[in-house]
Amino acid sequence: NFKESWTKYCAVNGKTKYDPARHDDNFMKGFVDYIGELAAHGLAALAQQQGINLESDPTFQQNIQMKRGANSSFEQGPAAKRQAAGVSLDPTLLGLAEQVKALQKSNPAAKEAWTMYCDGTAGGIKDPTRHDASSLQTFLASYA
Repeated sequence: NFKESWTKYCAVNGKTKYDPARHDDNFMKGFVDYIGELAAHGLAALAQQQGINLESDPTFQQNIQMKRGANSSFEQGPAAKRQAAGVSLDPTLLGLAEQVKALQKSNPAAKEAWTMYCDGTAGGIKDPTRHDASSLQTFLASYA
C-alpha cells in the first residue's frame, strides 16, 4: 500500500519524518517517480507475459510521448496543498480552520478527536480548509 511504501521510501532515503507536508516538492516528486518506475516495469513484464508488445503499438508510443511533454502537477505543488485556480477561501472558514489547527497543535487529545471526527464524518479528509464552516463549527462546539 502507499502508506507503507512511503514510510519505507522515507527510511531508505534517511528521512525520519513521515508526514508528507514536512518534505519538499523534489522529495515528493522523487517518491512518485519511483513508484511510477516500479509500476511501469511491473506492467511491462505483465504485458510481455500476456504476449502484448507495447513497443510496437503506435497508440501506446504516441501517448507516452504526449505524457512526457506534459507539465507535472508538482510544479504547482501537491494537490492537497494547492488551491483551485481562481478560488479564494471564505475568511470565516479560514478563521475556523486556524482554530482547529491551533487546537490540534496544543492538545494531543484534540488532534486524536479531530482525526476520529474526520474519519467518521468527512471521509478521512483532515485538512480543515477542505471542510465547510458548518463542519468545523460542529467539531469545535463538540470539543469545547
